[in-house]
Amino acid sequence: MIEEIEPHPDLIEYFNITQNFTSNLTVDIFTNVGENYNILSDINKNIFLLKRLDELNLLKEENHIIDCGIGLGNTLFEIYLQSKEIDKKFYFKGVEKQKVYIRFILDNLSHLWKDALSLENNDIMNIDYSNFNIVYSYSPFNNHKQLKLMYQKIISEIKPESIIIEHANKGLGHFNLLEEFNDLEKINLDHLYIFKKL
Repeated sequence: MIEEIEPHPDLIEYFNITQNFTSNLTVDIFTNVGENYNILSDINKNIFLLKRLDELNLLKEENHIIDCGIGLGNTLFEIYLQSKEIDKKFYFKGVEKQKVYIRFILDNLSHLWKDALSLENNDIMNIDYSNFNIVYSYSPFNNHKQLKLMYQKIISEIKPESIIIEHANKGLGHFNLLEEFNDLEKINLDHLYIFKKL
């Protein structure tokens, strides 16, 4: 059972600012190429996420976290706030193909990040994941083939003991795809499954 807590005031401010986001992007721009539109994750699934990872000795002394398709960055910002409560080092990177999201973060939200976020305007399939030990995504592709190719790339590049956190479908990803990989260990965090590379 997840303990109810009041959201951090900076998280509330972040959420309120993102409500002002507007663009010419339409859903079909994404779906026509097999991608998902910016989806806001369920805040309750991420409560105590880093604390649970720390309790299970899944965090390193130095943690490099990447969000594949950061959108407006709500989830990664929540994780960033959690990192302040843990006595380890954290580095945050967001990759996003749509420049309008990157520009909105830089213009409206960077003050809340306090220089802790590195942003890259790029396709997530062009990224080298070998330097990241925590990879977060929210099933950025809406079809089996592209999503599987993304997971295959990430899994082949990350080092053993690295963690994949997928928000969709209780952590299993769309189509339960992450359960298909033999080189991943499925770990139950009570409200979310995560996967560790063996």
